[in-house]
Amino acid sequence: MNRRSFIKKSSFAACACVGVSALGLLQSCEDSTAYDQNTDNDNDIQLSVNISQEPHRNLEVVGGTSVLGPNEIDSKGLLLVRTSEDDFKVLSRRCTHSSYSVNDFNSQGLAMCSSGHGGGFNANGNVVSGPPSASLSSYSSSFSNNILIISK
Repeated sequence: MNRRSFIKKSSFAACACVGVSALGLLQSCEDSTAYDQNTDNDNDIQLSVNISQEPHRNLEVVGGTSVLGPNEIDSKGLLLVRTSEDDFKVLSRRCTHSSYSVNDFNSQGLAMCSSGHGGGFNANGNVVSGPPSASLSSYSSSFSNNILIISK
């Protein structure tokens, strides 16, 4: 094989690899399945969180936040926010743009998507920075004697 033929074939192979990689990257930004994954009809699942024990002691005060990893209610995990003395906001950690996990709330009170796309959500689960266009899913909860009960 001469030099010209080698360079031509090598360049073609490199372009093909870049093209396939770019196609995969573009498909990963698709949000057609972002909300369907939390919509099964099993409403009998409950989780209990004792807010007086670590790592959830931040929830002892109004405005405190905590996070749960993957569980039977949500496979990406849950963000927990104490909104008043008796009320909590329980949000999915599934980004509505890319289905990546959403990180715990930062010092500015934002939960950022781990994808690096810049998606961010406030303590109510509303989008504060794109590309997501939908709020995080939320779950019902009740609270009594330092025990937060989360239901699906």
